[in-house]
Amino acid sequence: MKLKKTALITFTLAISLTFHPALPVQAAAAMDNQAVNVVNAHGEPILSGAIMHESASYILASQLHEVMDVELSWDSTSHSVIMKDARHQVNWYSISDKLKVNGKDVTLTEKPIIKNKRTYVPISLLKKVFHLPVSWDQPSKTVIFLDGSPADAS
Repeated sequence: MKLKKTALITFTLAISLTFHPALPVQAAAAMDNQAVNVVNAHGEPILSGAIMHESASYILASQLHEVMDVELSWDSTSHSVIMKDARHQVNWYSISDKLKVNGKDVTLTEKPIIKNKRTYVPISLLKKVFHLPVSWDQPSKTVIFLDGSPADAS
């Protein structure tokens, strides 16, 4: 009798573990591609198409020129996206997912991504590398580009 009871408990536990661990993954996946608002310091919308991906906000690389003075190019030989301003250059190698800032390998928690054949750049990368004055409002899921030029930091 104890053997049957132990087998039943083990079976019940196995079934519950099989079905329930997916819930957090499904919740995280549901957040991916969720729209993000992007506004200026006055609350005026300035970009469209921004998304959430793995709890980080991303904007389309093709719209970078609307929020900062940066050149954007694609090197088909190395499969890399290049973002460059007067002081910084970021190379993201899409095949190897390597990131270089000013020629040095760096590790960032959020890297550019490609979704639906479009390149998205994480706001955190723009803030850390290009020193963009940006803030985040969680309740409204809004990225706010603040007035002022990037900080004069190296």
